[in-house]
Amino acid sequence: MQRFPLIDVLRGFAALLVVFYHVLAHREWPGFPSGGLAELPKTGWVGVDLFLVISGFVISHTALNGHAKGGEWRQAYFERRLRRIVPLYLATMAAYMFLVNPDVLRLAWMPVWHILSHLGFVHNLWHETHGSINSPNWSVGLEMQFYVLIAIATPWIARSPLWKVFAVWASIGLAWRFGSTLVFLPGSSNPMLQFIYASQLPGTLDEFVFGICIAKLLHGGHLAYSPQRLAAWAAAAAALLTLASLTAVPEAQYWKSCLSIILWRPLACAGFACLIACVVMLPIDGGWIMRPLRYLGEISYGIYLWHIPILLTLLEKTPWQGKTLLTATLGCTLILAALSWHGFEKHWMIKPTTTA
Repeated sequence: MQRFPLIDVLRGFAALLVVFYHVLAHREWPGFPSGGLAELPKTGWVGVDLFLVISGFVISHTALNGHAKGGEWRQAYFERRLRRIVPLYLATMAAYMFLVNPDVLRLAWMPVWHILSHLGFVHNLWHETHGSINSPNWSVGLEMQFYVLIAIATPWIARSPLWKVFAVWASIGLAWRFGSTLVFLPGSSNPMLQFIYASQLPGTLDEFVFGICIAKLLHGGHLAYSPQRLAAWAAAAAALLTLASLTAVPEAQYWKSCLSIILWRPLACAGFACLIACVVMLPIDGGWIMRPLRYLGEISYGIYLWHIPILLTLLEKTPWQGKTLLTATLGCTLILAALSWHGFEKHWMIKPTTTA
């Protein structure tokens, strides 16, 4: 199956956004600039949304290929996903519990409920367990649930017209988040509860579906390279992402606004989907210039799971802030992510006959 090396560039960018955001969120950065591109790290949580659109594309692309070949494709599909996700997930869980925050093991309800919910990838569904063992793990649970959903829904996705797939999934996602604003009233409820229940399946279906639609367009032969087609997708990406940046609000206000909760993330994800279409269409891999960014994408899963244990350790052991804290967090995270990638992650993965 065709490989898309520039997808890794987007993965690397998404991972760096999340790291920047968490450094800013965990300790004050005196004199941090405001306005223009300086605002991007403050909304770096949108890197997770970029990951979701990428997953929507990559996972549905793989599943659609397996379905098209016929036979029992799901066993290989699940084996690949488990081999990619589980080893590092368990390693970072263990590191967090025994090295970073051993206090979690002393909580009366921790050893059984929290650990089992994480091992079952359902920890993201309850506020008590959401983020309790290495906070980025919440989205790993979400991803695993999406993998199961795609395995079930792929035959329907394959035979249904694009508009129907988009309409059904987007409507469910929007309706769920609208319902969450009725249950957890923005401005009067705990913002964390609003985030938790608005950001789970099915509340993220309208984000995943943008990636699914790009995969369907690719399988239908509608993303063959031409300068005119590339220019159109690039213009759409620029327009949508510009509109998303102009309508973005600070995180403190985001969870107080029904319109933001319901509509802003799909707007940003539409722009990400157009960007992915451009990347898929480009007949290049970026050469040596893009190689460092492609490598960041290769180790992006490690960056995502290791950065919080490292950041929390630095916050506990040092008074560092600002550029010093960011540099130390990023440097240590990249080293550890590279070591885990080459040391054991790659060895668990099945040699891909189809990949993206």
